[in-house]
This record gives sequence, structure tokens and C-alpha cells, in this order.
Amino acid sequence: MPYSASRSDTRGSRFVHYIGGMRLLGSTTGALGLGAALHGHGALQSWWPLLAFTALGWPLLAWRLAAASTDPVRTEFRNLTLDAGLAGFWIAIARFDLLPAVMLAAVMAMDRTVAGGWVLARNSMLAMIGVALVTAALNGFAFEPRTQFATMLWCMPFLVLYLLAVGISARVFSDRVHARNRVLQKSSRIDAATGLANRRQLLAMAAVALKRFHRHGEMSSLLMIDIDAFKQINDGHGHLAGDRVIGEVALLLQGGLRGQDVAGRYGGDEFGVLLVGAGREAALEVAERLRERVAQRVRVQDQTVTLSIGMAELTPRMHAIEDWAEAADAALYRAKAAGRNCVRE
Repeated sequence: MPYSASRSDTRGSRFVHYIGGMRLLGSTTGALGLGAALHGHGALQSWWPLLAFTALGWPLLAWRLAAASTDPVRTEFRNLTLDAGLAGFWIAIARFDLLPAVMLAAVMAMDRTVAGGWVLARNSMLAMIGVALVTAALNGFAFEPRTQFATMLWCMPFLVLYLLAVGISARVFSDRVHARNRVLQKSSRIDAATGLANRRQLLAMAAVALKRFHRHGEMSSLLMIDIDAFKQINDGHGHLAGDRVIGEVALLLQGGLRGQDVAGRYGGDEFGVLLVGAGREAALEVAERLRERVAQRVRVQDQTVTLSIGMAELTPRMHAIEDWAEAADAALYRAKAAGRNCVRE
């Protein structure tokens, strides 16, 4: 995924450290293959100190430049372009020895595309080609693409270690993305305050049950549940007490259901329960049991907390999820009209 200068300082710092580590690994192992190519072509010994600086000094300098910058990501992009220019320089100095040249060019293109997208890859490749051509001109256009066996062997550390590090990094990044996506997916389905399904998820599951009913005749029932006099609890005892009541009711609802049933927070102090495979009699029994559990176990000081529950069994006339939800909601209003703390259908 391309990085941008607008990312946070923390993420920019992680990016700089990651690129710095990969640069050091790549430059040191790549220098082995380049050194072998230079030796095989009888290069001047004066190139060796510069190669050592490229392998060890430049990664440290690039890291310090990026770490000290007010915009570390942009500075690191510039360093990555300079990396490509250095690769072009050494490709020409090594007289375009085939394996080191292809190895460096391919890795430069891959890394830059991953780190910064096509723009960084294009700029880096242009820098590498431009520097290689200028260096080749100054070097008399020396061109000896044949790779000796010793050079092949010294290129192995780069091909094995660096590419292995790239693969591990890609795997770690992929795992983090999947983990983040799972968290986001869960947060889009779960009510954070209660741990129950949110309204959207509850209705989505009810829609699945509705389809099964019309296709296979599998019966299900929907409960709409409201905490009685909840506004009085908030006004008389405070919102923290109200939040505690909602949490306790949610726990009792979840604990009183079968594994296939779904309890959700419909909104505010209203809950919904999808009873999968349950017809009228079974649904009324579950609703009464839930009402009794809450009345027996949830209190605010000396005040008993009660529930009003409306139940709607699926019928052939219900063709949309709204039909089912409205039927359960109407039953809930009948329970309230009947004096609350009761179940109605």
C-alpha cells in the first residue's frame, strides 16, 4: 500500500525504520555480488572504499536524514530514488554484469512500486537508467554482461536473504490488514456498549430467517423488548445507573437464549431477540422466562427493573422484514398498554 506524507508521525517513523532495515540488508548482501563482479572484471581497487560506503555508510546516512526530517516519509521517498541512482551507478561500474544488473533493477522496481506506487517506481527507474548511462559514458561504455560462476555464488545471499525478508514483511503486513479488517467487520455488527448485535445485524439475521420461512417453511419468532420506565431510572438515578441496567439486561438476554438465537440492541433501551426455529408457544415461553429473569435479578436501589415484551411469529403474509418488525413492535405497544411487565403477541 503506498505511503504518503500525510500519514501520522508514528506511522512515518515505522516506515523509516522498516525501509532503513531493508536498505541495510539489501545493500550489504548486494555489495557481495557487486564486489564479485568488480573483481571478476578486474576493476580498480579504488572502487572498494566507495562500495563499502554504499553498503554500510549510505544506509546509516539515509536513516539519519529521514529520522531528522520534519517530513520523514517524503525524505525516505527521496532516499529510495537515490538508492536507484546508486544501483544504476554500480551496474555501469560492474560493466553491466548480467546477474547483478538484473537483480538490482528488478528489486528496485519491485520495492519502489510497493512502497510508493507507480510514481516512485517511475522516478526511481528513470534515475537508475540516467545514472547508469552517464556512468557508462564516463567508463568508456564498458559492456561485459557475462556473469562468472563466482559472481553467481556471491549473489545468492542477496537473492535468498533479501527476498526472504520481503516475503516475511509482506506476510506480516497481510496478517495485520486481515486482523484490522476483522476488527472493523466485528465493530460494524456489534453494539459496543452491550456486546449484542446492533440493529443492522439483527435485522440482517431476521431477513435470513424470513427467507428460510418462505422457502422451506422454517418457523421463527421475533421479540421486541423495552425496559419499563427507563427514563425515570436515568432521571432519578443518573445515566451511569441507566447504562448499568442496559448492560445487565443485555447479559441476561444473552444468557437466556439458545446458541442459534440472536439478541440485539435495537436502539436506546429497546432490544430485539430473534428466536430461530421457534413457533408461537416456544417464543412465548422464552419471552416469559426472560421477563422473569430480569424482574428477579435487576434492581436500581429499591426499584425492580421490568420488561415489556412483544412477540411476533412469522406468517405467510409477512413478505418484508419491515412487516415482521412492525408486528413485533405493535405487540410491544400492547404490552405497554396492558400495564407493562408483561408479554403480548
